[in-house]
Amino acid sequence: WARGAPPLSGGRVASAASRRLEAARGRFGARSDADSHRMEDIYGLATFNLSIMGVTGQSSLSPYAVSYGHLGATYGYDSIAAYFPAIDAAVSIGTSIETDSQTAPSDTLCLVYNALLAAVRGTAEPRCSFSKESYFGGRCDCGNTYACHKLLRKCVKSELGSLSKEDCSRTC
Repeated sequence: WARGAPPLSGGRVASAASRRLEAARGRFGARSDADSHRMEDIYGLATFNLSIMGVTGQSSLSPYAVSYGHLGATYGYDSIAAYFPAIDAAVSIGTSIETDSQTAPSDTLCLVYNALLAAVRGTAEPRCSFSKESYFGGRCDCGNTYACHKLLRKCVKSELGSLSKEDCSRTC
């Protein structure tokens, strides 16, 4: 369901359970700190803080990098469901394949989310790619690969970087 969507089924878009989950989200809040790794920030209400996995390809300081969801793999299927609070949108991807790495859904999410984000923001769709890094996924790269080099005190391109050039220059 989507907030603000047209009324369905007798004027109701969301079930009672969905409305309770939305109330819980409002009470506990959605953190935008992608570098936070406390358990309560990563997992809750059966969702993970997907931001730490780098599935969006957005600068880690951007609100567009924040995402919550869940990965799934079982007997011939891999899937991912993600919610992006900055644009109040959700994407679910299901495949009829099961692999040893579970990366196909995350790879697809990288491309779908960035196409959706570009459409919502009215910008050109970025050229993104996905690289496998672990069993649960990998990294969506849309060019936000800068990091602040502490010794040089300047922004450098890095495989571990997660900032846009602008965000890096502003914070370095």
